[in-house]
Amino acid sequence: MISTMQTVLLCAGSMLSSSLVCPPTAVTLDAVQNAPVPTLIVMPPRPSVNETKLEKVPDAGHPFVPPGLKDQRGPCPALNTLANHGYLPHTGVVHLEQIINATREGFNMDYDLAAFLGSFLMLARGNPEYNLLSIGGEDEQVPSLPVKVDGKCPRGGLAKHGRFEGDVSMTREDAELGDDRNFQDNLYDQFLTFIGKYGDDSKVTGPNSLVNLQVMKHFKYQRFVDEQMRNPKLSFHASRLASSYNEAAFILKFFANGTDETLTVSSLGSIFRNQSFAPNWWRRASPGDLNLIASTASDINPPNTPFFVKPGENKDGKYVEDDMSDYKCDTGYYDFVYHNLPHTYDEISRGSDILGRNVKLLLENIARPFNCGTYKVVPNGPIDPDGKCERSD
Repeated sequence: MISTMQTVLLCAGSMLSSSLVCPPTAVTLDAVQNAPVPTLIVMPPRPSVNETKLEKVPDAGHPFVPPGLKDQRGPCPALNTLANHGYLPHTGVVHLEQIINATREGFNMDYDLAAFLGSFLMLARGNPEYNLLSIGGEDEQVPSLPVKVDGKCPRGGLAKHGRFEGDVSMTREDAELGDDRNFQDNLYDQFLTFIGKYGDDSKVTGPNSLVNLQVMKHFKYQRFVDEQMRNPKLSFHASRLASSYNEAAFILKFFANGTDETLTVSSLGSIFRNQSFAPNWWRRASPGDLNLIASTASDINPPNTPFFVKPGENKDGKYVEDDMSDYKCDTGYYDFVYHNLPHTYDEISRGSDILGRNVKLLLENIARPFNCGTYKVVPNGPIDPDGKCERSD
């Protein structure tokens, strides 16, 4: 049997025996040479000091270019926007280092928060052996992991339901109810209604035109109430609840114009609807870290108020709150790792090969911003959580 490389060389020749049958879609030499290989992840340099200055985004080197038919885009408007402006590869297939650098350059996200975000995404829906992740659906550029790691199904990219993409999104449907990947105008229109009712006034953009905590608090609670009534399979456990409310906090703190730290309807719509930075938009001056996002999320989901939502799921028509008595350190961190990441990562992370070393590094990146000391959560989630291969594209 001849190798793929030998087939390419033979099929490329012009004076060959007719006994060799080349498939009509034979792989090209260029494709073989550019095929991904296992890659050891090297973290980008940590800044010696936090950069605290306003910076206009995008700069001249990052104009908006709409995605092509084969470019991946998914449920995260921030990552989509970064890809459309070239801060991330326009293909939407990215490395961990690129996520860290792009979120810092585009939004001035704190290094450890960016590393946590990118590392969790890579372990949840990417290929940590090749350091590749699709920010949208399944992509042929991202090889499948060995079956022992996560079952027979492809990783699927960020658009695949579960682990990252989940219920009670602000502008996407629950997977059980509809389109959980693409922007939904009807949900955004609801969002605008809440801004019109609870938003702050502006001398520049008019009355009720600024997004604030009151808008987020009322809208997020209403989204939960709606989906709890509509979705019999609603899943809103600790990590998904944290992601959902952190999403709202991220919007308030990272989408706001750094010049006055206000978020206008036009700036919001530019990123949500158009997946583009707004004109004359400046990123925040100081890096936004996990403490900023967590404290803002707590203000949006305030304990001891009628708006407070606890982690849980729908069972037999009722919302059943989770028993988190055995959760250690941070409940969101515990649930992210223990219940969401495949249990196979625990043993793999002890290996000395490229996959093992990468998984160990990524787990360390996830733990770091939660300041749990020497305590580390061990992955214990299921492989192939749905038990069936559902395409995400």
